[in-house]
Amino acid sequence: MIHLVFTHLAAAILPALFFLLGFRYLNRKGIRRFYDDFWRTQSKMALEKIGIMAIDQMPEPPRIITDRDSINLALQLVSALHELGFFELFGSRRAVTEEEMVSHLGISTKKVRAAIILLMASEVITLDAYGYQLTEKARIYLLKESPFFVPLRPPVPPKQFIKTLRIDRRGGAVENWSKGISFDPERLAMQQHEQSFALGFALYRSGLLRDAETILDVAGGAGSVCIALALSDPRFKLEMIELPGSLEISRKMIGKYDVLNRITCAGMDMFVQEWPRQFDAVLFTNIFHDWDDDRCGILARKAFAALRPGGIIILQEALLRADHSGPLWTAHWSMTMSLYTRGRQFYGDELEALLSANGFIRVKTHPLLGYYSAVVGIKPRGISRKRS
Repeated sequence: MIHLVFTHLAAAILPALFFLLGFRYLNRKGIRRFYDDFWRTQSKMALEKIGIMAIDQMPEPPRIITDRDSINLALQLVSALHELGFFELFGSRRAVTEEEMVSHLGISTKKVRAAIILLMASEVITLDAYGYQLTEKARIYLLKESPFFVPLRPPVPPKQFIKTLRIDRRGGAVENWSKGISFDPERLAMQQHEQSFALGFALYRSGLLRDAETILDVAGGAGSVCIALALSDPRFKLEMIELPGSLEISRKMIGKYDVLNRITCAGMDMFVQEWPRQFDAVLFTNIFHDWDDDRCGILARKAFAALRPGGIIILQEALLRADHSGPLWTAHWSMTMSLYTRGRQFYGDELEALLSANGFIRVKTHPLLGYYSAVVGIKPRGISRKRS
């Protein structure tokens, strides 16, 4: 009898077990193939083939690339808010405050603020003197009792996303970085390269580095910006700092473009260890948005100390518009930052004020590429001491 039970159990369980093991194997094989395909396209020859060096102005990516994730996250958020009864707060066209949203949703103030930015960029809510209100578009098409209601089909079930909204996440990339530990360096290098590589070419073409020769790239990831600059101008003497556990991937990428002799890689924790000094320019690409204002202040002061008098700091970031209208792509990134990091996307005047507060002068924001801008500040001449 017992033998018969075990036979039936094995007949039921073993096929499922083999299926799961096979699925896991194929999934891993598929991921590895994706990685291999990525590395296969990274080469100086591939750049020359598409003629990138002959282009006077770097074109921005097509919107099919940039807006896909933005729309998905907006759908995800609105679907979760339906589940939480968020839209009922606006009954009889009443205005709603940020504090009411925090209380009703059971979500942190930081995440609610990011959600507000995304909802405004998505034309769901607007702000007036009395508070936040639904737009007419949202009343007609997003209220379930409306005959024009359009059901949304988000990528993830709303209840699952609500858990993400309410969990105070620990672990992950930023938490590891804050302890000086690399986190999944190959996967993150690939993600960062998608944004940073084009920005490096756009930065060179902007002319912001016309007076620079020695350049430090902080938390340079795969070396994407340094590679673009090295290929664009033989004058540049480039150095990047990155966590020691990530440098193998950085050197692999730099080697793919045959510029290992042009870029010095130093392994260090950017918050703890002393940076090299006397640079003409210090660069940060998508770094400040990972951190809270205090940590960003630390980075600004360390950059100030690393620059020669007259040197410049450049922050390459996607900025929110001052009129709170988005753009949607940047708003979706601010929501993402609130969920998975300590930071957020900034308004231009916030970063300008942060740099000014840490000793930089003539701080100005310049358009760079697509949704990206460069916030630039100058270290005054006659100042060489380290700021505390």
